[in-house]
Amino acid sequence: MRKIVLAAAMAALASGAQAQTVQPADWLTLSFTAALNKPADVAWGIVGGNELCAIAKYLDVKSCEVVSGKGELGSIRTINGTIVENIVARSTRSYTYAQPFTPIFYHGTMTVEPEGSTHSRLVYTLIWNQNGYPDDKTRTEQREGRKARFQAAVDKMAAAVNTAP
Repeated sequence: MRKIVLAAAMAALASGAQAQTVQPADWLTLSFTAALNKPADVAWGIVGGNELCAIAKYLDVKSCEVVSGKGELGSIRTINGTIVENIVARSTRSYTYAQPFTPIFYHGTMTVEPEGSTHSRLVYTLIWNQNGYPDDKTRTEQREGRKARFQAAVDKMAAAVNTAP
């Protein structure tokens, strides 16, 4: 009986995978950087890289809540109570999140990279499928809005690091 149930489950999974269709994609990647006058580990701590909701103060969001996990792979946070973000990659000084319930397949990565022993560089990269938006006007508005918002956040993080004692 166990083999039959397992076989049925595997068949259902296989048929679901075969039923998927390739969606047309128009990927857009934006990358924002800032020079930091502190070593990478120190800078990562100042920007709150190990605290998933520290980003909220730099992006000026109303709320951020870690609803599952403690920042490790698979942790989930919500932004403003409605945007769900899942941590899909993690290293000592970086994390990548995905927004699984969005038609644009949105991902973001924040990292601090060493540049010698006394300086580092903050890099914040976004990628999404623009085809999830209905028209060129919306695509342009979303792109330009993100450019302004995330550059401002990176600038705030750099200021926090570069003015810290």
